[in-house]
Amino acid sequence: FLCGYLAGLPVKGYSIAENGFPCVEFHPSPEGDAISGRGFNDEEIAALSVVAMSGSVAEVLALGTAKGGENDLLELDNLFRKSNDFIGAAKQQDLTRWGALAAYNLLEANKEKYECLVQAFKDKKSVAEC
Repeated sequence: FLCGYLAGLPVKGYSIAENGFPCVEFHPSPEGDAISGRGFNDEEIAALSVVAMSGSVAEVLALGTAKGGENDLLELDNLFRKSNDFIGAAKQQDLTRWGALAAYNLLEANKEKYECLVQAFKDKKSVAEC
């Protein structure tokens, strides 16, 4: 939630999974759903890479390990395929690693906001309240 918001992606909604972790759904661009049918530019791919990796990074920071994230990586792979420009395997790995590092840096730099957001999720606050 926090990394996507900081990356400029509007939050569509969230729910809490059975394991207690939030599942956040974003609009893939600041334009919201208006981008249907078009590819993603480099800036959007970069932002989506951060968002895709942020859940696993937050899980490692909170629990020391990440058990989820497979679906996020599959979704990131699908997003790479929707890029306006071809993204080869090496660049996909680089973007994935960069996304994880950027997510880590954003979470570390915004720890207090992150903790408030975790509490808001626990309190089942609306997206607007978060």
